[in-house]
Amino acid sequence: MSDPQQLDRDLREYLEKEPNLKREDRLAYLKNMLHKHLEFNKLDHMVNSGDLFEILSGAKNNYTNLRVPVRITRKELEPGQLPHIAIMESLIGYLNRNNLLKKLVKFDYTE
Repeated sequence: MSDPQQLDRDLREYLEKEPNLKREDRLAYLKNMLHKHLEFNKLDHMVNSGDLFEILSGAKNNYTNLRVPVRITRKELEPGQLPHIAIMESLIGYLNRNNLLKKLVKFDYTE
């Protein structure tokens, strides 16, 4: 993700320089700034073996910490569904930690 503080600094720097720049220079400056900050927001995220190990390790920890019976939004889950919930929760946690989702996602374990 693009660093908001760096974007703010770049915009302030542009606003200071803007009155002294020609029209062509303004466009070039803005294009370079946009390219710099949009490059951080690429859609590709490569998962390496360390990331996969982290996800699987987190799933194992989640599975051992689940208290039976498990309820998600007041619906009780069957024991066969617990490994699936553990791996899904670990994967969602990984995505949240790496800011790969637009919104924070988590399970609703309400009774």
